[in-house]
Formats: sequence, structure tokens, C-alpha cells
Amino acid sequence: MFYMENKYRHGNCFGRQTSKKSLSIWNTGEKMKYAKSLTLSLLAAITLSFSAVADATLISSSTIVGSTYSFTTSSTGNTVINASAGTYTDPGNPGFCVGSTITAPNCAYNSGVSGGFSFANVSPTLDTITFSFYGSTAGAGPGSFSIDLSNFNFVSPIQSVAYASGSLGGAASTGTWNGSQALFNFSTTQDYNALGGNFVTFNVTHTVPVPEPASLGMFGIGLLGVSYLARRRKARKAS
Repeated sequence: MFYMENKYRHGNCFGRQTSKKSLSIWNTGEKMKYAKSLTLSLLAAITLSFSAVADATLISSSTIVGSTYSFTTSSTGNTVINASAGTYTDPGNPGFCVGSTITAPNCAYNSGVSGGFSFANVSPTLDTITFSFYGSTAGAGPGSFSIDLSNFNFVSPIQSVAYASGSLGGAASTGTWNGSQALFNFSTTQDYNALGGNFVTFNVTHTVPVPEPASLGMFGIGLLGVSYLARRRKARKAS
């Protein structure tokens, strides 16, 4: 009797211990599942946050300032232009030298008009390209020279290029956009005269990209998921 009662008592004791151990294992499993779910939700929210930041970066980088592009030149009539065609990245923009078929351009020895250009950002939808000229030519007219910029790697599509202000002495200045190339043309009937320095500015208008609605929606869903799991955990602690 004593042995059976003792065994019975020990059995109950072991039963209670086993029950507590099982409960502890169950609680540990639930905590692990919860932690895993929370981690996945946080990772999703962080990933979507980076997506939203990337969209914002696209908006902030919608300018030709700092962009990479292709550069080529051409000339007609008695005008001659010397330049190195290739791919450049602003502000490392190339220079050029304009002369005539009579007097070959050699700007290093003050023969011809030396030129260059720079980019500037005015607003989210407006940039400018300003050309600078120094020197003069002899017998360059009638003729013209053109600067062709294309393959810009910035994210906003260019809408138009137009003359804004300034002049190159003795020349007519125009700027156009044909959908893939920005073409700047300078023509004269006599000569180009930029003694003392001349500047010509063109406006470059473009659109601004906006974050994709789908990205913003997914980001919101991720935040809602994290919020739900946090409330669920708080409710369990309260109970």
C-alpha cells in the first residue's frame, strides 16, 4: 500500500513536471514562431523602405548636372572646329576650338575661338547649359559649327532645349532637342568675335519621376504587418 501510494504520488509529481516541461516547450515554440514572423516583417519593411528611398533618390537626381553623356561636333562652310569626341561626365566637360579653313584653329596660340560649357540646375524640371567663348576668327564665314550632346544617363526624359540668353559675337545661336540629341548650333556670315569673353545659355527642361504607387503601397502593408505583430505581442503579455 505504501509503495503503491508512493508510486502514485511520484507519478503525479512526474506528470506535473512533464506537463510543465511540455508547456515550456510550447511557449518556446510560439516565441520562436513569433520572432521569425516579426523578423520577416521587419525585413520586408526595411526592403520596401529602401525602395522608397531609391524612388526619392531618382527624384533628387533628375538633373543633367553630374551626368554622363556623348559629345561630338561638326562644322559647315568656312568654319572649322577641333575637339575630341567621346564620352564625358560633368563637370569634366570637354573644350573645343573654332577657326576657319583659311586660318586653322589653334587656340593654344590665340588662333581662333576657344570654347567650353557647363551644366547648372535651376529647379526640379529645369537645367541650363552655358557655353563660354574667348578669342576671334578670321575668314570663318559663311559657316557654322555644332555641338551635339546625347545619351545622357540621368533619369528624367528631356522635353526641350531652347535658347535663353547671351550671344557669340557675329553669330546666330540656336538649341534644339530631337528626342535623343541636344544640338547647339552657331552660325556666322563673317566671323566669330568673342574678344573679352562671350556667354550663351540654353534652357533644358525635363520631367520629374515620381515613386511608383505599388512601391508605396507595399511599404504601407509592411508597416501594418509590423504594427499588427507588435499589438499581438502586447496583448499576450497583458493576458
